[in-house]
Amino acid sequence: MMLSSATRRGLVALLLLLSTGVAWSANVTDIMAPLLGARERGAFGTVDGRAYAEAQRGGTESTTPYTSVSVLLLPRSEEFDAELDGIKARYRESPDAFLEAEPKLSAVRQAFERALIDAGAGYLLLGESSDARGAFRFSNVPEGAWTLLAWRETPHARRPTTLKTREAARYKDRAQVFGYTTVVFWRVPVQVKAGEEVAVRLHDRNEWLTGTREDRRAPDPNQPGAPKSQPAPAPAPPPR
Repeated sequence: MMLSSATRRGLVALLLLLSTGVAWSANVTDIMAPLLGARERGAFGTVDGRAYAEAQRGGTESTTPYTSVSVLLLPRSEEFDAELDGIKARYRESPDAFLEAEPKLSAVRQAFERALIDAGAGYLLLGESSDARGAFRFSNVPEGAWTLLAWRETPHARRPTTLKTREAARYKDRAQVFGYTTVVFWRVPVQVKAGEEVAVRLHDRNEWLTGTREDRRAPDPNQPGAPKSQPAPAPAPPPR
């Protein structure tokens, strides 16, 4: 049986989610220990951040804030970092690899989160979202090594290709692309020290990876179609 590209990507992400959690289970205790020790002795620091688009050259210093950026502060893990590095190293090898990068990143992150939760360390998963000024802040962060992973999503709707009446009836259950979402990731190592504040700046010049998540599904005859507009161009790997 032939599988569609979307199905293959989903299976890859699921298998990765199921497998990586086992690999990390033995490592979680080691990365928890120093952070738990800092927490018990009250050694906390602060992470203060902003997400924004830098001003264009020309003398102005104004910036445009990035709102609703999802920000996670995770305990530093060599295994987790290696998984992320591997995905980035391969994501420009082919169009399929590019489209699989975002689902793989999500699967790896969720597997790591699950390993922490299963080990009773869910309190070490710190999440925020940037506000109207692009600001976010983590207070009372245990002293130690952390990884800040953030992402910003921009949806792009498009009308699927219109089929002739005969083709539409024949392929009514075939999935079509209704658009895609561009997902920009930032990844920053953060070393927190007791009583100190770490400043983190996320902007368009220090993005770590740009991926794409397709909205691929079978048309619903009971739902109206996408708004009439110029079709969005097919996503292409960024020149990075």
